[in-house]
Amino acid sequence: MKQIVVNDTNIFIDLYKVGLLDAFFHLPWEVRTTDFVMLELQREDQRDTVLCFKEDGVLHVVQFEFEEIVEIDYLKRRFSEKANVSLTDCSVWYYAKQNGYIMHTGDRKLRHSAIRDGVDVKGILYVFDMLVETETIPLETAYEKLDSLSVINPRLPKEEIEKRLTKWRVEHEKKGGCL
Repeated sequence: MKQIVVNDTNIFIDLYKVGLLDAFFHLPWEVRTTDFVMLELQREDQRDTVLCFKEDGVLHVVQFEFEEIVEIDYLKRRFSEKANVSLTDCSVWYYAKQNGYIMHTGDRKLRHSAIRDGVDVKGILYVFDMLVETETIPLETAYEKLDSLSVINPRLPKEEIEKRLTKWRVEHEKKGGCL
């Protein structure tokens, strides 16, 4: 049985920006998101690209019933003072928590709030780790794309990125390559 993950908007955007959406959907996960996330993908090219994965049946987009939207709104109001989380953030958080799924997000405030609420949360660096570990992409591609993403998204943890880049460089050099 595949592990089920629920993506927040920023994961899709980061993967799109470095050209790794297709590779992401080849990981051994069942990928889900919410209709709120799809609405938040405002750039037409990003939204259309992500929608292609839905049409291919590898992305499942959940739509909520009225009662669930009320619960999501309650979650937002409950945490908005502490964490300033959006309704979209709360939709992903709610869906992951209700179903015991892993939530993927790069939003620090959302991440900390969801973890305190008992949700298993992973970020974009975990996605990169899995792309390398499963050999979905070559090490040199992971290095190049993560290095590029660190410039595109300066909010990512620089120290953690540098650890990975150094580790991958050493591993690649051991195999006779050069990054």
